[in-house]
Amino acid sequence: MGHSVLSLLVPVAVIVMVAFTKRVVFSLLSGIILGAWLVSDSFWNMLKLVYAKLSAVFYSNTPAFALNTNSLYIFAFLVILGILTQVISASGASASFVLKARKLVKSARQSEFVALFAGLVIFIDDYFNALIVGQVSKSLNDAHQSSRERLAYIIDSTSAPVCMLMPISSWGAYIVGVMQNEGIENSFALLLSSITSNYYAWFALVAVFLTILWQINLPAMARYKNIGVQDLSPIQQEGSKAPVSLLLSSVAILISSTCALIFYTGYVHAQSFNPLDILKNTQTSFSLFAGGLISLGITLILAKKYLQARALIPLAIQGFKSMQGAILVLILAWTIGPLIRDDLQTGVYLASLIGHFQSASVWLSMVLFVISGFIAFSTGTSWGAFAIMLPIGTSMSAGLGGDLVLAVAAILSGAVYGDHASPISDTTILSATGAGCSIQSHFLTQLPYATLSALCALVAFITASLSFSKTLGFVVGLTLLTSLFYCFKRFFEYRQLKCAQDSCDVPKR
Repeated sequence: MGHSVLSLLVPVAVIVMVAFTKRVVFSLLSGIILGAWLVSDSFWNMLKLVYAKLSAVFYSNTPAFALNTNSLYIFAFLVILGILTQVISASGASASFVLKARKLVKSARQSEFVALFAGLVIFIDDYFNALIVGQVSKSLNDAHQSSRERLAYIIDSTSAPVCMLMPISSWGAYIVGVMQNEGIENSFALLLSSITSNYYAWFALVAVFLTILWQINLPAMARYKNIGVQDLSPIQQEGSKAPVSLLLSSVAILISSTCALIFYTGYVHAQSFNPLDILKNTQTSFSLFAGGLISLGITLILAKKYLQARALIPLAIQGFKSMQGAILVLILAWTIGPLIRDDLQTGVYLASLIGHFQSASVWLSMVLFVISGFIAFSTGTSWGAFAIMLPIGTSMSAGLGGDLVLAVAAILSGAVYGDHASPISDTTILSATGAGCSIQSHFLTQLPYATLSALCALVAFITASLSFSKTLGFVVGLTLLTSLFYCFKRFFEYRQLKCAQDSCDVPKR
């Protein structure tokens, strides 16, 4: 299938179905069945392939039976996080935090800036970022009527893009490892050089900053507000509420214990104090699980006197219910991803299209950006796009005498956009989970913002290629992005003023 346009059928069908049906589970399940049918020669073999891909999320039989601990740890962490949220809320610590925070944070804009700041600070890993920022910011944003979709967009825009711009992260370590495996010398120096030209990552952060500063709600964001938010109210507590310190200590323990375990597990496997070696070998999923377990245990001890007797089991059930939808979608996303990548070989087919542009080196960065973006968008993984495109892009750049730094930056930018915008990306799913909104509404509301940033990045890459100036490309792209968002701001202000004059009822942005 790697040489057939049919390899695009499944990812395109899933994306279209998500957009029109608003049902992620149904769309993913349909895509899995369609993909298995395309590569199977009988109904029985199709069923076996579906089972093999689905079971691989949990265990493997090659060469011997072994649990897929990475995915199981992530599922366990999500359940722990759900229970932790319920315990903190039931103890009254969340309410105390909101009452205190309202004295300092007085608007939706300020509460969203708190989420943005938290996302910028937590850059070690995108999973960690996506889930922790939501835990910190959710109650504060709710208090100021900022929608969960806006929070999910902020979380998603400060997970993968921030990790991409910080070389000392799990992403930086992985990218350096891919380039080293291809025999590229000074891989870390090349990654560092590409950071300033990673236009999409920079523009995505600028876009979320301008969205908060000017309170811009594009039509999709205005239409979908708190879709799928389930108010699974914890058991009502009588008596005094837990102090703010309970919530702060719980989050602080979660962050510190997880970070410590990330570096410790990396050191144990790498036997090196080199930060890149540590992050390359770290066990992020186990660190999240163990860090969450430590935080939950200590939080339960601290919150015990603020909880009703025998409240733990109901809270645990509610915590699991709050995460079961995200777990189901993750299972299906991790099932369809390998099917698209390995069996349909969508990435291989898209990468083969680059051969048509070998005679036009000046357009190479543009082509690498577009193809990398579509691979990540279709497969739901930027890391897979890195693995496919970095060897191709670096060799083509060397063969055509192109700018190697710009080629690497284009691949990384495109892959981050595709991962950021894809409805089957794990970071999209986890960002929606962290914010507590539906996955489909997060996908639909985030896509216009991410695509605007991607179009400006594309203009920046074209400018940089034609002018042989990466700085000029950055300036042109940034100016275009800022101008677009300023136009949106003025348009929304004019529309509100016009409607106010006409005495029409328009909800506040």
